[in-house]
Amino acid sequence: MQQLAISRDMFEAQLALASSKVKDPQVGLFGPDSMMWRLSRHALFGAHGAGRALLLQIAHPWVTQGVDEHSKTRADPLGRAKRTFTSVLSIVYGNLDQATKYARAVHNIHSRIQGNLHYDAGAFGKGSHYQANEAHAMLWVHATLWDTTVMMYELFRRPLTREEKNRFYEETRLFAYMFGIPDHILPPDWDAFMEYNRSMWNSDQLTVTPATRELTGFLFEPLHFTLTPAMAWLKIATAATLPARLREDFGFQYGRREKLLFATGRRMLSLAEPVTPGIIRNGPAYVEASRRIRGLPSTLLTRAVTRALFGRPELVALKPPADH
Repeated sequence: MQQLAISRDMFEAQLALASSKVKDPQVGLFGPDSMMWRLSRHALFGAHGAGRALLLQIAHPWVTQGVDEHSKTRADPLGRAKRTFTSVLSIVYGNLDQATKYARAVHNIHSRIQGNLHYDAGAFGKGSHYQANEAHAMLWVHATLWDTTVMMYELFRRPLTREEKNRFYEETRLFAYMFGIPDHILPPDWDAFMEYNRSMWNSDQLTVTPATRELTGFLFEPLHFTLTPAMAWLKIATAATLPARLREDFGFQYGRREKLLFATGRRMLSLAEPVTPGIIRNGPAYVEASRRIRGLPSTLLTRAVTRALFGRPELVALKPPADH
């Protein structure tokens, strides 16, 4: 496949296209009536897809190489996770200015991530060039987020109708524009999008190399012994939701024991989610954004939770006027 670099001009053109579709800049790209907010706000469930989305991403050799050569993930995994989630949440829940600011920051960072593969990896030969701001690679990372979001919602809540999935998919195109992904490589609808995902799962563009397995082991290593049960559960949830070919390639066990544990945990979480406090169930970014569009500042509780999770008191809250 011929590479398609996302130049600054391409990126700015797609950013302008996304902005032109926003009805209220203070609400942002999506808003409370969107499928994006409806599905993404289930943070408790969405967190269970983090392992799946991440492993699908690093199964692309460019992503593993980029992490190894240009990321601080190994030295500062929590800091790397905070920066990633800050960017994604700011684009999904922020007003247009906030979303645009983070989109440009991500594009600038990605422009410095490029190099040559150190080994043969599936469709990509040793010495071949890779770059983060390449349209097809960006499309793959983009796809893993929204395919996983729908999967988690349907696993823990309810099946979505085809109309709901198509509506959600149309909204994800705005997110794609924020990274400069051009229209002509985006699948036209949800069915085509899922066909793209399935073709990728079974293609040699995704391959689990020794470097990928090493990175996977690091990512699932508990940062503190108290997190051991949580990471063990995340590994089971990841094994349950990965495509079979990749689950085997990653070496994840998913036998009778794991299936029983996942089914039991899934049922318990589905029952517990409705009575979980909103700040945990929906996540602080959703709570902040919901208050912002009503003209309200963030609460003390939201600020405390946001500071604990992201190292700052607010992400997408109402900002005071410039002359204050």
